[in-house]
Amino acid sequence: MLLLRANLEASEANPRFAAGTKLAALLFIAAPDLDAAEERASSELGGKGWSRMETERSKEVTNYVQFEGREDVVGQAFRDAQASGFGFVLYPEPGT
Repeated sequence: MLLLRANLEASEANPRFAAGTKLAALLFIAAPDLDAAEERASSELGGKGWSRMETERSKEVTNYVQFEGREDVVGQAFRDAQASGFGFVLYPEPGT
């Protein structure tokens, strides 16, 4: 499982945010490498109303225990990725 810290930009199809709104996100993706993870993320995010993704950094998650027991949005995103291969959390940034 890969964990990406990325910046997303909303498209006109986004149900929550105006087109052009930029938000930070954590993405959990079941993929063998960064290229495959970014491809999967772009596909998943496009269907959820995001037009652009820029990866800031990535890390392979090897210690699942640190996320499995969390009862917050990060833990839920991790569980989503375990179940479907993809999960993400948005972090609104002031001024966007």
